[in-house]
Amino acid sequence: MKSDSLVLYKQVPARVGEISADKITIHLPDGKQKKVRPKDILEIHPGPVGDTRMLNPPEADPREAWELLQGESPSLEDLAELVFGEFTPVTAWGAFLLLNRTPWFRGTVTEILVRSAEEVEQIQKVEKEKAEAEERWTSFMDSLKKGEIREEDRGFLTDLEQYALQQSKKSRILKDWGKQQSPENAHRLLLKLNIWDCRRNPWPERYQMPKGAPEFPLEEAAEVEREDLTDMEAFAIDDVGNKDPDDAVSFADGWMWVHIADSSSLIPAGGDADREARERAANLYLPETVIPMLPSEATERLGLGLQEISPALSFGFKIDENYDVQDFRITFSLVKVSRISYGDAEERLAEEPFCTIKKITDRFHEERIRNGAIFLVLPEVKIRVKEDNDIEITPMDEYKSRDMVAESMMMTGSYTARYARDNNIPIPYVTQPAPEGDLPETEEGNLASMFQLRRFMKRSQVSTIPGPHSGMGLPVYTRATSPLRRYSDLMVQQQFRLYLSGRELLSEDDILEGTASCESVSGRVNSSERSSNLHWKLVYLAEHPDWQGRAVVVGKAEKQIIVMIPSLALETRIPLKEKPPLNTVISIAVDTVNIPDQQVIFKTIA
Repeated sequence: MKSDSLVLYKQVPARVGEISADKITIHLPDGKQKKVRPKDILEIHPGPVGDTRMLNPPEADPREAWELLQGESPSLEDLAELVFGEFTPVTAWGAFLLLNRTPWFRGTVTEILVRSAEEVEQIQKVEKEKAEAEERWTSFMDSLKKGEIREEDRGFLTDLEQYALQQSKKSRILKDWGKQQSPENAHRLLLKLNIWDCRRNPWPERYQMPKGAPEFPLEEAAEVEREDLTDMEAFAIDDVGNKDPDDAVSFADGWMWVHIADSSSLIPAGGDADREARERAANLYLPETVIPMLPSEATERLGLGLQEISPALSFGFKIDENYDVQDFRITFSLVKVSRISYGDAEERLAEEPFCTIKKITDRFHEERIRNGAIFLVLPEVKIRVKEDNDIEITPMDEYKSRDMVAESMMMTGSYTARYARDNNIPIPYVTQPAPEGDLPETEEGNLASMFQLRRFMKRSQVSTIPGPHSGMGLPVYTRATSPLRRYSDLMVQQQFRLYLSGRELLSEDDILEGTASCESVSGRVNSSERSSNLHWKLVYLAEHPDWQGRAVVVGKAEKQIIVMIPSLALETRIPLKEKPPLNTVISIAVDTVNIPDQQVIFKTIA
């Protein structure tokens, strides 16, 4: 190798400059110099070569040379002379450019291979198809920018829809249109082009939620000895329309009972069905539908009150004359359950057994207050897309019967956790650290103070180590009362099935593994539900542009006030120069609704 020879460096032509014992200076087409090792470069032509920027090979048809060289392995010099008629730095570079960039030749400077006629035909076919596809794409984009969508082009729109659903990392349509890459922009464009309508809810798919009910086979667990409790009246109290009743209450002979659907009888620990349930983690409650964690057969067979006699895991509380709990036990049972609504139960609170159950749960509620329970009361609504496609947003009914059922479920979770702790049964405990600092004073109806209180609350945590749940005012707590629709509850029930039947328990590591797995999915379930609820609120407002309502001032920010809209259970900010006192009620109206960005702007009205 000598100065001014033409060499190849990282697929770029270079001119050799000064040569030393261990380094060679090369001059690159961009004008830069670089010192390299001899093994880093490969000679193409001995030179002399001048400016490598001037290496512009003449036009030539290589097909005749390709035909002549069939079955041979030519050198770069042979190829250059056959194609261009001479071997110079320019034609040497031209010959190199024929390798791997054209259909006829492939290989390296030192080993050139001549492709067969079949290989060339296949490459040309692929290149032709690629060119035609690119031409169709260009035509599609031209039409799309005019707002025209031809039937034959609808397949191209998958690119935009997959990105809007966050099932791909980017969108070629957005790129070629010069728009910023974001799922929101993709959603916005789909609405603009009338490919989606504003009701299309992308959030479950964005969070990778399943689209339908599971169909995995159930597994019959080893039967356990059951206590016959069918002589007691038991009541599953739910909202009207509830389809998965998994808890019921009863009282007889000084014992209050909470009966829970025995999901572990069809989903035993460690089986295929258990793994399938864990992957879903929980029911997905959307305004437009409910996507269950378990197959419909499980609910039909185990839902309390759906069959004449139901298998259950029953939690018994021995109650004294002061309505305090004196004893607690857990048993697998058979129960006979009647289903009633919260409204029906409300009208029967003066009757037995509701009257006594209410007194017991009130007593438990008082104990939680003494233990420092924090009661965060903020507006709640139920959102439902009805069969006629109307969107119904209604406040949650404030029933005492609802509070009674909620307290009985908390009692069950608390006493179950104590039982597990005292008997060294590994389960997932739910804990919550105490808030730091002085809590704001709260009173019923003071939304601003509730809004401030929420900021002090810390996230609950799941652990195999028992600890207090400060928000509930409980020394220890676990979720155990919803095994048809929440995997963590099912896991607790599976563990008690093993314990009560004298079999080997799930280890702490097993519980940790199951908890970690379902918690990651549960986070996506919660996010999907939260975003879907907001989506349908915004759709409702978009379809009712004349909506007006009342908002309560709950906070202040720079040039804005923070308000809570009780009828929508919606928190938002409104620009306002003069900031009224907290808890002031103001009248507002819809200004603009932005569904892709999940934003709505309200304006104040007189």
